[in-house]
Amino acid sequence: MFDPTAFENMKTVFEGAAYDLDLRGEASITGRKDLVDLAEMSREYRITLQLPEWQEASVMICLSASLGQLAAEILDPAPGAKAGASAAVTFSWKNSSRSADYKQIILSAWGNGNWRRIEERTVHSSRSGVTEEVVIDFARLITEDLMDDLFEMPADAVKTLRRMRF
Repeated sequence: MFDPTAFENMKTVFEGAAYDLDLRGEASITGRKDLVDLAEMSREYRITLQLPEWQEASVMICLSASLGQLAAEILDPAPGAKAGASAAVTFSWKNSSRSADYKQIILSAWGNGNWRRIEERTVHSSRSGVTEEVVIDFARLITEDLMDDLFEMPADAVKTLRRMRF
């Protein structure tokens, strides 16, 4: 019998929370990827959300598990190995005069805590022009014990998009 991994369980809860927002009309899911990297033997699940009434910005939430994190559960784990996943949230928007305000809103909502790494990017593309991004990387292992946090993450991201819309 198939026994789902911690990553699969967390992905299912996280995905359900995002689709609940979509079904209620609070957000639109504009992208979804469920990836298996055979070179690194890792998993990654990404979902991108936008506000239905405002497409100027989007948020992509990523849940990933490395070979070590998957092996800690599937195989006989090495001492100290822990099953779980990593999470990151990326807010993106076209470069605008409001970019500094958007960054401030994101940082005030997501920037507290020494267990987060925050990266700001400006992406120049010949296809789509200049895009600004803020990436919040939760620099800690997300385990099934933190399932409630994963469940709230899509709703918190949508709340941040609403604040950015001002």
